Amino acid sequence: MVGIRGIVFDKDGTLIDFERSWVPALVGSAEELAMRAGRPNMAAVMLEAVGRCPDTGRILPGSQLAAGTTDVVAAQWRDLVPELPPLQSLIPWIDDYWNRVGHAHLTPVGDVAGFMSGLSRRGIKLGVATNDSEAGARQSMSTLGIETLVDFVAGYDSVARPKPSPDMILAFCDAVGLMPGNVAMVGDSVGDLTAGRSAGCGLVVGVLTGPSDASDLEPYADFVVTDLHHIADLI
Repeated sequence: MVGIRGIVFDKDGTLIDFERSWVPALVGSAEELAMRAGRPNMAAVMLEAVGRCPDTGRILPGSQLAAGTTDVVAAQWRDLVPELPPLQSLIPWIDDYWNRVGHAHLTPVGDVAGFMSGLSRRGIKLGVATNDSEAGARQSMSTLGIETLVDFVAGYDSVARPKPSPDMILAFCDAVGLMPGNVAMVGDSVGDLTAGRSAGCGLVVGVLTGPSDASDLEPYADFVVTDLHHIADLI
């Protein structure tokens, strides 16, 4: 597509296989917290409340676990289990646990480093906008071997409003000197695509490597593709 000079990627479910990378971290954190609170039977309740299907074990599209932020998940868990630590210590504990365990299981969607390198050689500016923390995002970029290729990284704690707000995408545009109409947004959730639309992106693309199905994404996307490696064909 003519005029696309920058691409903002979501991270989990887009650059990284969501189920393989993050389900062990999500489940493990709930089990550990419930045990520490003396209520181990609440782990399953905590997970279901924020988006894990109790029957299949899958993370539901649009749920807090699929697209939300740590602070919201922490608040919901503490409402369910008041014995948990206060939010000011619970939130960083969850961020740290998810980063450690998630990165131990991190599974890229194909050859992410080679793909991003090819885009960079074409002169395309690259950004990552995630509802993970910025520190977690930067650690993921290092693990994937793309930290020197990405021009901009933002997490939920980098901006006033996380996705589905357009704040991260607009911050990317400011950082690299592009208009939103020259930028593509690529993500696996409705929140990602809504952020792209709200920012005025020239191209909004859904990928199917996260919890969402094509039917979830098609109303919000210009294109829905199997994975990020098909993006090069669109630009």
